[in-house]
Amino acid sequence: MPRSTAYVKPSTIRSLSWLIGLIGIVAAIAGPAYALNGALQTPGTVRVPVELSAAAEPPVGAPATGRIPIEVSGLPDGTAVWALNTGRQLELAAWDSTVVEQLLSRGDAAVFGLAVGVGAWLLRPVLGSLAAGRPFGSGNARRLAGVAAAVVAAGSIGPLLPQLGSLTVLDRLALVGPDSPFVMGLTFSFTTSLLVGGLLLVMAEAFRQGERISDDVEGLV
Repeated sequence: MPRSTAYVKPSTIRSLSWLIGLIGIVAAIAGPAYALNGALQTPGTVRVPVELSAAAEPPVGAPATGRIPIEVSGLPDGTAVWALNTGRQLELAAWDSTVVEQLLSRGDAAVFGLAVGVGAWLLRPVLGSLAAGRPFGSGNARRLAGVAAAVVAAGSIGPLLPQLGSLTVLDRLALVGPDSPFVMGLTFSFTTSLLVGGLLLVMAEAFRQGERISDDVEGLV
């Protein structure tokens, strides 16, 4: 027997749509603005993620959180390595940065902000159709596929930019040779973004089939 009451009221869906729109606008502005603000700090200090070729333990009795200095030999003046969260994450701070280094170091925030903005822009019409009782409105499947692409971009491309910034900084500091204390290369992490993106694509396919059935029914009327 079909359920007689809605799981979510249309008014709630409309309110959620406006909230998502607001979040999207804020993210689309704040993410790129944060990256551009870093570019304005040139030639100040740039901070990029790094990985040491040999494990470096934080000092005994160090606090569980905060910045912990790590002793690394051969670093140029004005350069330091810090451990974040008791050494699980390492950060290189280097003076005399370039615009490209600053933009890359904060590029993940820019990509994430733009992805949230695009996702919100695509989701609002879908929620509007749902609130109006037309979940399989024309274009909704395409919009959900676009949201899936935005999620994958934010989760895969975004994290690579600070790593590229790290390689750029290390190259400027002449720390990319065989004697470098740092690990060279990029780390790809697609698991979460691909999973979420895949689920959204499955939802998009369900909407696509719903649109086709809806069009066939309207053609019979």
